[in-house]
Amino acid sequence: MRLSDRRAIVFIFAVVLAFWGGIIVERRLSRVGEEPVSIDEAATNTMDSAFSDDFSSRNDLPDNSGRSHLSDEATETTDVVKNVETFAFDPNTADSATLLRLGFAPWQVRNIIKYRARGGRYRRVEDLKRLYGMTPELYERLAPYVKIDKRFQPYSEEELNADDVRSGGQDSSKLRYPRQEKFKELVQLDLNSVDTTTLKMVPGIASYRARQIVRYRDRLGGFVSIDQLSEIEGFPADELSVWFKVETGVTKRININKAAVPEMGRHPYIGFARARAIADYRRKQGHINSLADLQLLTGFGSDDIVRIEPYIEY
Repeated sequence: MRLSDRRAIVFIFAVVLAFWGGIIVERRLSRVGEEPVSIDEAATNTMDSAFSDDFSSRNDLPDNSGRSHLSDEATETTDVVKNVETFAFDPNTADSATLLRLGFAPWQVRNIIKYRARGGRYRRVEDLKRLYGMTPELYERLAPYVKIDKRFQPYSEEELNADDVRSGGQDSSKLRYPRQEKFKELVQLDLNSVDTTTLKMVPGIASYRARQIVRYRDRLGGFVSIDQLSEIEGFPADELSVWFKVETGVTKRININKAAVPEMGRHPYIGFARARAIADYRRKQGHINSLADLQLLTGFGSDDIVRIEPYIEY
């Protein structure tokens, strides 16, 4: 290729570059004075505007308005029905909408649904105390309205106790389940040492009530007073207390500075709401050193402190 040809090609290439360069410069000059806005900034401005509009009109919107702009966690917080209702319900069959109307938090409703899906059942009103997040205030409001269907309730004493089956005039020694021998005279049994076999010898007590006494004794960690029999659901303490006494006052104590929430929560006098309050106090303030420290916590009144004192240590 001759030198003149090469010069021509270079000249043409330079002209093309100059043409396109002029176009680019013209476009940039036309945008001078405009502030560029990135996609992220535009999205942020839109979100800020949406939130501003949402919160400025919050008082005029229903409780479930504006949720699309919130995170899942914030939605759960604002999703609780403000004007809660109180009516009869069965925790084994109530749907999520019903539970929300009653004042349960959305995450509590999910826990109830999951518990039932795994085969769990609420057989007594007191079973609701085991629900994570259940507070004394919520329980006291709802407890009178809990109506558990018969198919979820435990068998009645008459259904469980073969000892109480009538012999129909037959010799009790020939029955498949002979009748339990009963005390002929009044005796007083130590509540902290008596077993179910001996308990069933008390007139008016068969297998079911005997198991009730022993199970409640194990949950408490031992009886300190005969009056505690009245705390057993359905137990006729006024009629049967005369048969008992408390001699051995040694109780099993829970170290509230070391015990985990589930261990404390299972105790009848603590419950899970108070157990979590204790755990929160330990995390924020350190060890609990006296009953006075407990009185600072939510849910611990003076009567509660007196009842719980024999069962805790520091």
